[in-house]
Amino acid sequence: MIGDPQRLQYLEAMGIPAWVSRYRFVNARPTEQGEWQLPAKSEKAAPGQRLQALLETPVEAGGRASAEPRREGPAPAARARALLDGDGESPGAAESTRPTRAPSSEPNEVAAPEPVATTAPLRFTLSLAVLEKRWWLLLPGEHVLSASAQKLLRQLLRAAGLPSKWSPLATLSWPLIETPVSDPAGEAREGIQVFCAGQALRNQLAIDGALVIGDSEPWTSLLTEDADAFDFPCHHWPHPEALLVSAKAKRECWPLLHACGRAWQERATTTARSL
Repeated sequence: MIGDPQRLQYLEAMGIPAWVSRYRFVNARPTEQGEWQLPAKSEKAAPGQRLQALLETPVEAGGRASAEPRREGPAPAARARALLDGDGESPGAAESTRPTRAPSSEPNEVAAPEPVATTAPLRFTLSLAVLEKRWWLLLPGEHVLSASAQKLLRQLLRAAGLPSKWSPLATLSWPLIETPVSDPAGEAREGIQVFCAGQALRNQLAIDGALVIGDSEPWTSLLTEDADAFDFPCHHWPHPEALLVSAKAKRECWPLLHACGRAWQERATTTARSL
């Protein structure tokens, strides 16, 4: 906010008269008139006038040199002409020896920034649940588990030595903003990380593992078994719907159950020792 004197100066410079109230409501008190002291106008000449006066002032050749030693560098008039010409460099001692610059007919070439290839972001929905406040359970959000698939998943968890019940927390629909991106997989992985970290902080969870259900969703390949997505490994199981219709898939899933159970026990032992 600027003060009233400055505001009046701006209005006067733009040719707008100061606003004065001409009407008063019935039974209203009169408006108090403020008295402002306008700052005195400076007698200093404008920059253009001072520059023109500097150009017209002759340079004394001998008087100044006799009083004090001559300084190296161009004269004030030469510096002023150089500023008018648009040359940032200091001119020479003699104006006649200064080379003239031919006007360039071609505009200055500015290197254009290299375009960044963008593409559409990944689109998916996942449901986040938790097992005994220790492990994430990531379920496909678009393909809701049927009653028989939920029953089979509980049996698989029990067979692996994990809790057979889970607590749903939230659902993530990606992308949050419809905009082209340069790295769809990287941004989606980072979005899942931030989403899970926020849920852990909100629910005061100490997560040390994750179990991903399904392998055909676009987000399941982003959470690999090593610790590149989280600070802990992610274990992958097939979708229960696929296990219901294939005995071969059930047999292939058996080693995964044992590996996940061992990891659950090892993480529990490590946590107990640290406490």
